Amino acid sequence: MTPRRVLVVAAGALALGVAGIGTAAPPPTQQPGTLTVGLAMPSEGFQVGVVKGSEVVYAQGFEIDLARALALRMGLKSTVFVQNRFDRLYTTGPKPFDVGIGQISITPARKRTVAFSIPYMSVDQGVLASQNLTPIPRTIAALQKLRVCALAKSTGADLARTKIAPSRPVLAVGNVPTLMLNLQTGRCDVVVYDAPTLGTLKARAPDRYGPLVGVIRTGEQYGISLPKGSPLLGPVNRALTSLLSDGSVDGLARQWLTFDPAKARALG
Repeated sequence: MTPRRVLVVAAGALALGVAGIGTAAPPPTQQPGTLTVGLAMPSEGFQVGVVKGSEVVYAQGFEIDLARALALRMGLKSTVFVQNRFDRLYTTGPKPFDVGIGQISITPARKRTVAFSIPYMSVDQGVLASQNLTPIPRTIAALQKLRVCALAKSTGADLARTKIAPSRPVLAVGNVPTLMLNLQTGRCDVVVYDAPTLGTLKARAPDRYGPLVGVIRTGEQYGISLPKGSPLLGPVNRALTSLLSDGSVDGLARQWLTFDPAKARALG
């Protein structure tokens, strides 16, 4: 397992620019020859950039490069990104994109509404404290006395409500920027969210937040979402298997993410 807990460990991302696998024709997409990807920006290290409405003007990050590499491996010439609310990446109904990528943990409930690719990363939930919080909590029991915040409709919010079960209701926040602003301004004592993102945020802006208290082991796995019955599921899985096997996914994680779960304290 790499410092980012990517599923397959191998050499760097040397084969990202390889065109399609074999000689098969490119799979059918909403725009022929183009993979349209639904995002839920921003998420530090994974997908950040400039958005105007649903239009993604500019984007970069681990999942952005992963989507582009995936398209190339599928024999598609270009990639287009579309901004969405996070929960729309995995809810039922017509989508303005072929696939959704956005740190979507694969859960039984979500598998009832969309299809998922094979996993591309395993993660745990992290707990990040505000700058002014003292003493620093070292156990889940200590977290129960605090004002706990989480991203609405996320696995972190579910975990906070059930496993931490604080004395005051969990404050569910609609987007990551507001969630982190609430932590900076002291509205939240701690934030529960995906550990790789919290670790990357803390590393890149150490003066904005208190310590990363630790992680709560969940063993979640990120997958790419597709509409039920999508003919792209097979091609996506073959392309993703190739990118995992040759070390390309691991190379992208090393490039974009700075969190080492091996050094994080496991809260119990």
